[in-house]
Amino acid sequence: MNRRFVCLANSFKEGGRCLAGIELDANNNPLIANGHPKWIRPICNTPHNELPTYLVSHIKILDIIEVEIMNYPNINNYQSENAYFNERSLNVIEQYSKNELNKLCDNRNLIFGNRGKAVSSEAIGNMIYSLMFIRINTFEVIVKTYDDSPDKHQIRLVFAYNGNHYDLPVTDPVFLHLYQTNRHIFDNYNELYVSLSLSVEWQCWYYKLVAGIIFSETDKTAPTNVEDDLPF
Repeated sequence: MNRRFVCLANSFKEGGRCLAGIELDANNNPLIANGHPKWIRPICNTPHNELPTYLVSHIKILDIIEVEIMNYPNINNYQSENAYFNERSLNVIEQYSKNELNKLCDNRNLIFGNRGKAVSSEAIGNMIYSLMFIRINTFEVIVKTYDDSPDKHQIRLVFAYNGNHYDLPVTDPVFLHLYQTNRHIFDNYNELYVSLSLSVEWQCWYYKLVAGIIFSETDKTAPTNVEDDLPF
């Protein structure tokens, strides 16, 4: 069966990439399921269900993609969005309008059910989703280092959402490249659209990630085709 979706994340994942987006109808209106936008995450039969980088590195956030879905392996768990697909069917057909982004935003009160940085292995059994898309207007980027990896810098997005504060690592390769090039990238913006995802289990926790960042308006100082210059 063929499915159409708008790409809202093409993020780093161990071994490759995580591609995900919200499903659209033939008129590019978002599909709604159980009162929320319906997400899809195409996956491969790989160790972490990651997609090979070569297969999707050309895909940009807001690309509208059509793909042939083969089956849904995890319909009753937190990664219910996962879908095996025909890799040869992946096709970019057009671009989604930034003016329509509010139609895609989620209305959940908390991010993945709590105010913390992760979901516990006990709580994950009650989750039936692992992707969200939100709009924020209070945010900053911080760079952290850790004692066990002092030479490694982790870029994190600190933001407020529905009165709660979150501090999550960024895995969006385009944003990471932009930020490493220009630490003042946020100076011209007061609003962001953010894709959020849950990681696979690590030490009994499922960590929240910022998988995609969309600036609400075009920054005239930023390169318009930065994806073409990415070193990956």
